[in-house]
Amino acid sequence: MNLTQVITIVSITAAVFTVMGIGGVARSLQWLSREADAGLLKLGIRILMPCFIFVKVVGNPAFETAANVYLPPVWGFLAVALGCFVAYFYARGSGARLGFDTPDKIHSFAVCIGIFNYGFIPIPLIQEIFGERALGVLFLHNVGVELGIWTIGVSLASGGLTKGWWKNVLNPPSVTIVISLLINEMGWADMVPTFITQITSILSTGAIPLMMLLIGATFYDQIFHAKVEADASSAWPTYISAVMLRLAFLPFLFLLAAIYLPISLELKQVAAIQAAMPAAVFPVVLTKHYGGDARTALRVVIASTVVGFVTIPIWISTGIAWLGLETTVLQQTPEEIIVAPQLEPVEAMKIVGISVRTNNRSEMNPETAQIPLLYDKYDQDQIDSLIVDPVSPGQRIAVYGDYESDQSGEFTILLGKQIGADADVPEALDKVRIHRGNYLHFVGEGEMPQVVLETWQKIWRHFEEDSTYSRSFEADFEIYDEASPNRVDIFIAVEE
Repeated sequence: MNLTQVITIVSITAAVFTVMGIGGVARSLQWLSREADAGLLKLGIRILMPCFIFVKVVGNPAFETAANVYLPPVWGFLAVALGCFVAYFYARGSGARLGFDTPDKIHSFAVCIGIFNYGFIPIPLIQEIFGERALGVLFLHNVGVELGIWTIGVSLASGGLTKGWWKNVLNPPSVTIVISLLINEMGWADMVPTFITQITSILSTGAIPLMMLLIGATFYDQIFHAKVEADASSAWPTYISAVMLRLAFLPFLFLLAAIYLPISLELKQVAAIQAAMPAAVFPVVLTKHYGGDARTALRVVIASTVVGFVTIPIWISTGIAWLGLETTVLQQTPEEIIVAPQLEPVEAMKIVGISVRTNNRSEMNPETAQIPLLYDKYDQDQIDSLIVDPVSPGQRIAVYGDYESDQSGEFTILLGKQIGADADVPEALDKVRIHRGNYLHFVGEGEMPQVVLETWQKIWRHFEEDSTYSRSFEADFEIYDEASPNRVDIFIAVEE
């Protein structure tokens, strides 16, 4: 990963924990009273979060892939199961040596290690790092986590499944996910009334801030006002065990599974974030309710959350690197850099490669598009190996020339590399010459190849709205540099 991406991840993580910290401060100053918690929690769970989920899931293209419908909940359930069972056997095997001298402590430790923070910390992280497609998959993943909590988690905490456990899984967020997926499946996304979309959009904006403030307030209560039975044993064995399992061993296992199991790109993105998560706060309440050891639960949550502030960005960065997700990280670049082109002089260049004749109308249809096939052929035929001594080995250039008229007519695109002016052109390759002159330079940064189309759309709008320069339609070109895989530089020939 590059330094900018790492800084982005650290910044987003710090922002999430800061908002939680504000919730804790609000509790300490009595701005957010304990009496208000129940009402605000119901408001968040029953109204705001369902609206947020509805907005992010309905029409989300990630669910056009069948694997993104059935695999995420399976992954979420197995993640909870794996965490609980690893922690259970660890605590049981360690026994009194590490302070796990009663069944209540063993079960409470297992539940709290197994149930990671699956909601309000990862939601803003995934939204800012990977975007809407991965966020939609996260919600479906969380249905499986909920199922794991109310089956495996409750069984460990209480000694067996409780009556009516399934009602807890059928909560408003889960029901909203099912309804949203049904709307997608039936093709009704475009039929949702604008009035409904506007209401859900307005309400959805308050979901995450409210819930994060409540988490911060709850965490403050657990640290400073938790009522637990006296325990003279040292807390350090539990602290160290919690950090070792929740923040070291289990993240490694989760990422290893994501590497070798056949899962979708979006689920890999979810796994990269979820692997880094600390223990959730909710298991403290769960263990209290079912007669577990509240002090053990509290120690696990405190240790993993405090240390997690440091390890979360480390594991997310590691997960992105191990899973090959570097090019899917959203660029935190203002759009103004794309729509504020600069007029720059360009020296004459000789480009060799392979070409195809096409037009923009054909390229808008995946069935008739020729440019993606050109790029595939370039790689499959190893065209780079035929270009001897290129001027810039790390750069690939796509030249648009021989325009029939303007952007609505036919044109030829040549993909290749620059060679010296006097260099020979291999017989199997085509050539094109870019003339010396002034070109309007546009920059696009983001996920490939979508950012290329987005930048061209901005270029077309620019010339429609700004008459300072007119396109000459002589030859335009794109430069792709291996040093900046998420960037495209587009130079447009203009009349002087």
